Amino acid sequence: MMEFRTLVVVSAVLRVVLIVYGEWQDTHMEVRYTDIDYMVFSDAASLMASGKSPFERSTYRYSPLLAFLLLPNSILNRSWGKFIFSAADLLVGLFIRTILKLRGVPENLSMISVMAWLFNPFTFTIGTRGNCEPILVLILSFAQDLPFCCFVQTVAFVAFNKVMTAQYFVWFFCLLPLSLAWSNMKLKWKGLSCIALWVGGQLHWLWWGYMHEFKGRNVFLQLWVAGIIFLSANTYVLVSLINHHRCSPVFTQLEKISKGAKKLK
Repeated sequence: MMEFRTLVVVSAVLRVVLIVYGEWQDTHMEVRYTDIDYMVFSDAASLMASGKSPFERSTYRYSPLLAFLLLPNSILNRSWGKFIFSAADLLVGLFIRTILKLRGVPENLSMISVMAWLFNPFTFTIGTRGNCEPILVLILSFAQDLPFCCFVQTVAFVAFNKVMTAQYFVWFFCLLPLSLAWSNMKLKWKGLSCIALWVGGQLHWLWWGYMHEFKGRNVFLQLWVAGIIFLSANTYVLVSLINHHRCSPVFTQLEKISKGAKKLK
């Protein structure tokens, strides 16, 4: 098992490579790597740099602090914000490790939980594409008293929301590593089936979304069916995680929970 410092370095290199690759994809491919929201952030930052209000940029509905944070986009480099978001992404991994150490989670299990965040394809692509969710997650991950409760509520909110975008998944991915140590779900085969079902439903939904948004195809029926399938997959995975979770008070060490569970048996 790699040391935590090595994990962070490898994760940082991965994110830098993706940011550089994103610049190439934006220039040479039909589908841009950079999220459209990042363009909005950058435009708002440019307006603020020129002494204007960031809200003069249409569709900018975020805190002016975000535009202020991205001021170097128009001064140093347009990818500045992506590096800031990716740095916040890495700090979330540090906070996850800190919380798990406070709860007495064994080192190997703690590292696996950290890897579940740092090497999650959804989390490392969200920040490198220019979404600001890692900053929100950074604030959220160290301030929660009931990680699993927040995880369940967030998954339910995202799954049943009438609006769905991929960056919403980061909202609950940051809470999943804080709950994994208290799950008795076996990776083989229950865990793998949940992962396959969720990823399959996600890719199916994304495919029809791509056909509609980028190809202009009339696939509303297929997209509706894909949404139902993905909702069902989210519901199944959530119920499975709830059924296999061992509830515990905040910052109660894992050994004490395990002993308590044995007494109940």
